[in-house]
Amino acid sequence: MTWRERAEKLLIGISGMPGVGKTTLVLRVLELARSKYRCCGFVTVEVRERGVRIGFDTIDVVSGARVPLARVGTGSPSVGKYVVNLPSCEVISRALRQEDCEVAFIDEIGAMEFKCPTFYTDLRVAVDRIPRIIATVHRNYIHTAEKLGFEIIWLTRENWNSTLSTVLKALSLST
Repeated sequence: MTWRERAEKLLIGISGMPGVGKTTLVLRVLELARSKYRCCGFVTVEVRERGVRIGFDTIDVVSGARVPLARVGTGSPSVGKYVVNLPSCEVISRALRQEDCEVAFIDEIGAMEFKCPTFYTDLRVAVDRIPRIIATVHRNYIHTAEKLGFEIIWLTRENWNSTLSTVLKALSLST
């Protein structure tokens, strides 16, 4: 049974290749959802220095708290050339355990987030407790998200607008 067939739970995962606009889509939906729903969650944004990506920050969508998630460097835990800042995991954990949340935004379900010791547990709690979740899903974690009940939409530049419309309609936010 998909979210299109059930009204009580909405779990949408947006996946796709890098640069197709997954985070941009989630931010647009979040912007519109705030007028109707109590939102929670986190988004991950690139940090650039002189045009070069040096890492990622995590932003709690409720408080606006912004913390470094990962930076280029050596050490562990790491994902590729990025070292994950474990204290940022607390912001992610709090964002997923927010009380009275009607729609959670998770950007992203991916390797860096899974370096956080409680991420999978926090994610499962959110899936069980929050009625609507919109998440970006790294392409290597699609199977994990599907096991949690997410229906995956593969985003491309060509279907970006129609995917936005689909997600907004699912949240009864059609424009």
